[in-house]
Amino acid sequence: MDAVLRKTHRLISAVAHLGDGWDEIHALMLMYPFLPLYAVEGNCDYESGPGALTFYFASKKFIITHGHRFQVKSGYLRIGLWARENEADVCLFGHTHIPEIFYSGKTLMMNPGSIGMPKPDTLASYGIVDVLKNGVIESGIMFRQGKSYKRID
Repeated sequence: MDAVLRKTHRLISAVAHLGDGWDEIHALMLMYPFLPLYAVEGNCDYESGPGALTFYFASKKFIITHGHRFQVKSGYLRIGLWARENEADVCLFGHTHIPEIFYSGKTLMMNPGSIGMPKPDTLASYGIVDVLKNGVIESGIMFRQGKSYKRID
């Protein structure tokens, strides 16, 4: 994450870290104290952090969690219901380390994959969510290709 943030921190307004890297979260907070960082613990984290967070960005409601408490490796029904119950505009989650973007009702659901521990058959990746001035939410996944990341739609 540090390598990506070194290149992009002036272009972004916040970072969401979805777990499995609590030590990295603390390091990033020290390196980028001016950048809001929303972070939840993952099933591989040994320090205790929040299991879920809610925050608002550009008048849109975001909820984030690692995903293991919703058994996302078995499907997305439970996390989709949680997102709907919370009336979230965007739900970010991880755990599978497999990037995906889809909708559950009106909620944009995104698993950005993993920048540090991608699955053997996937590229390192991270997600981008942009709330435009007109309120439209755009999203994408950035995949590592060589030494840089490129959006692959």
